[in-house]
Amino acid sequence: MASRISYLVGLAVWIAALWLGLDFAGRQKQPPVAVPTTHRDWVEFFVEDILPSLPVTDEFDTPLRPPDGEGVFITFPYRESGHMGEDWSTAKGDAALDEPVYSVADGWVSVAQDFENAWGKVVFICYRLPDGRYPPFVEVEYTMLNTMDVAGGQFVKRGQRIGAVGNAKGIYKAHLHWEVRWAVGKGLSNGFDPANPDGWLGPSDFLAAHRGDRFKSPLLPKLLSPTERDGWGTDY
Repeated sequence: MASRISYLVGLAVWIAALWLGLDFAGRQKQPPVAVPTTHRDWVEFFVEDILPSLPVTDEFDTPLRPPDGEGVFITFPYRESGHMGEDWSTAKGDAALDEPVYSVADGWVSVAQDFENAWGKVVFICYRLPDGRYPPFVEVEYTMLNTMDVAGGQFVKRGQRIGAVGNAKGIYKAHLHWEVRWAVGKGLSNGFDPANPDGWLGPSDFLAAHRGDRFKSPLLPKLLSPTERDGWGTDY
């Protein structure tokens, strides 16, 4: 398993980038988000001051080749060996480099940060679900990006390009590692945590359950078996 930055350092950088994103949102005349003047719990702050301003959505597409992910391969699945997300690609080796990556729904960019050799460029987007749906919101982490087309504090639409598939400057083969969390503030993932899946959801399972009016349209990414993964981009 390739070496990665420590979780705690990633979390500190994530929080710092978040506040920069909030400042950017204000300067771009987005719906106002109150920045606390005293210390507050981040989750409380998000739920009370940010979540109400987010667009409500329950129509989710795939991050690669939306809306259904035709021609996409899941090169490493959720929870295998403690994997916290899914690795997706469209071709072996680095042939998928610069494949466009899209926002899975209407949402708000909480962080857009270059973590360089760790995970490449990383984008976090928060999505608010309709009242009565569970979870009430999710935060999606898109990692291993070669380029970013969004900035912290920006509102995005479903199917809007947010970046392109990367390979962390050649440390990995090109792929998108992405995660779905039902809890905000988890920070930059280390990719694998065999002991503690609390706060994470299976990306493909989440998409399948939140297709909106297109729920009869199947998801098309193919899961590669362990014997089929040789030469494909993964975190492992």
